[in-house]
Amino acid sequence: MSSAHKPQQSSRDAIAGGLGHAIANMRAMFENIFRSVWPSQDTAWLAKAQLQLYSRSTRYTALGLPVAGFFIAEACSDWAPRSTRLTWWLCLTATSIFVHLLGTRIEQTGDASLGSIRLRASSYVALTVIFLMAWCSMSVFLWSPDVVVDHMFIVLILACSLAGSIAISSAHPAVAATTFVMHAAFIVGPLAASRLRLDTTLGRLAAIYVLLLAGQFYALNVATRKLLRLEHEREGLVEGLKIATEDANRDRARASSAGRTKSQFLSNMNHELRTPMNAILGFSELIKNKSFGAAIDKYAEYAGIIHESGQHLLSLIDDMLDLAKIESGRIGLRESEINIAQLIGDSVQTSEDTARASQISLSKSLGPGLPRIWADERALRQIFVNLLSNSLKFTPSGGCVVAFARAERGGRIAFGVEDTGIGISTDDQPNVFERFGRSRHDITTTDRGTGLGLAIVKGFAEAHDGEVKLESTLGAGTRVTVYLPIERTRLDHLKAAG
Repeated sequence: MSSAHKPQQSSRDAIAGGLGHAIANMRAMFENIFRSVWPSQDTAWLAKAQLQLYSRSTRYTALGLPVAGFFIAEACSDWAPRSTRLTWWLCLTATSIFVHLLGTRIEQTGDASLGSIRLRASSYVALTVIFLMAWCSMSVFLWSPDVVVDHMFIVLILACSLAGSIAISSAHPAVAATTFVMHAAFIVGPLAASRLRLDTTLGRLAAIYVLLLAGQFYALNVATRKLLRLEHEREGLVEGLKIATEDANRDRARASSAGRTKSQFLSNMNHELRTPMNAILGFSELIKNKSFGAAIDKYAEYAGIIHESGQHLLSLIDDMLDLAKIESGRIGLRESEINIAQLIGDSVQTSEDTARASQISLSKSLGPGLPRIWADERALRQIFVNLLSNSLKFTPSGGCVVAFARAERGGRIAFGVEDTGIGISTDDQPNVFERFGRSRHDITTTDRGTGLGLAIVKGFAEAHDGEVKLESTLGAGTRVTVYLPIERTRLDHLKAAG
């Protein structure tokens, strides 16, 4: 290729590139205009923000223009008949009031849904068309064909109106485009239809002016859209920061509460562990030193106390190990077919001595047709031991404790313990199933417990895909019910598992 052809090729490439860029910008503008009236779910927030900005900018515009229309009509009194001017002004005033009232109603009844945003945007475009038909019709009603001064005056008024309207409505592309097209038609149209030489020249200038304002409209819309996106991102960051702060505060409160709970637990465990350990050490030392000589009966009594204390320590250690397994998710169930009625009977019989010593009535209530269940026997036995222990501990002399079980209509089985004890306050009930969780009524008893019992009950129940429900009234008693799903009571499941 010769050197003379290279500049020509470069010029053609530059022109083609510029034309392609202009076409891409036009496509983007038409897409923005369409999406401002009919947004997708992803762009609904932008359309809503554009509507809000446009609404705030033009809230009282429609009510102010009839005043301007009155003075425009008076200025045309030398070349437009009075009846024509009055007709135009009355139409403008009625249209302005109608547009203002309907626009206010649309804004008040709108919400943030996608359908509402689309309806409001379409309504605003329609109202803009109606209003501009009345306003720009001055170039029809007040136009005197042979009066050039009249033409220049009306074109000047509409040109100023176009510039102001573009600045105000650029936030909403569809409304701004409607405003631009309506003004351009009423400015250029009458001038193009006129045969006067000055009107022809004025029409050319008006066309150039309209094209310049088209570029201004595009630039303003792009800038406004960027500002709205930045504002949306800022709101998202602020909302995210607010949520993160709230989460951090909740985590801090939970950590502080957990710290206090653990401190209380350790303090209570110190008492629970030291008391039997002192008994073990003290009485075993007496036996070792034969402090009472050949008093065999006395040694047997002390050996019993040592045995009881050792069992208590073993129980505490087992509870802590069970809870550790539950919380780590490493609990393993050794499931088998269980007769729940027999298990309840054994648990009640084991606790009869404690109930008798505390002068508490202990009984069982078994519903008809109790099915066998598929579960871990040790876990279910531990559930009843913990529930019975709690009820006997917090039920005063003369009270009543009942272990119950029943098959519900839906097929699942419900079992638990009900007592007439001191009850649990509403404020404390959400905490009793938490690890180390104890209610305030613990301080009223000499045997406070470790706060592990109900947490273990909940853990074992959930390990069986069940749930626990607590019903209690302060001073009137407590009812704890464990529910196991129907899958654990179906006979075909038991046979398949066996």
